[in-house]
Amino acid sequence: MKKTTRTVLSVVAIFLLGYATANWHSPAPDAQEAKPAYLIISAEWLEPDKLGPYREAAVPLAQAAGAQILGGGDTGSTLELLEGEWPYEGRVSLQRFDSMDALLGFWNSSGYQEARKLREGFFDANFIVAVEGS
Repeated sequence: MKKTTRTVLSVVAIFLLGYATANWHSPAPDAQEAKPAYLIISAEWLEPDKLGPYREAAVPLAQAAGAQILGGGDTGSTLELLEGEWPYEGRVSLQRFDSMDALLGFWNSSGYQEARKLREGFFDANFIVAVEGS
């Protein structure tokens, strides 16, 4: 009887230890990591020589928010349309932020709102946001 009880307790202990080990690092549903967010920019430079002040103001703000430039290209040279129609001229850029909160924190910040004024009339752009895995 003692041997059976010890065997059952050993099996239960091994099961519980295995279960605890397997679930030790699993975050609670509310504590899951935020997914990266991507800012896709399609811009046509109307007066590129006048964008210096905008770049000087906006780039450090984006970098402080964790933005990483993943890629980009120019229509007609370093962008290649594989299928369909691309009605935009100019440049496309892809930036990665750690989360949608980080991206929107940058976008809605008073610093960036001031920087945006420095580009008015100098380029036309489309800004699109995508979230990883969505």
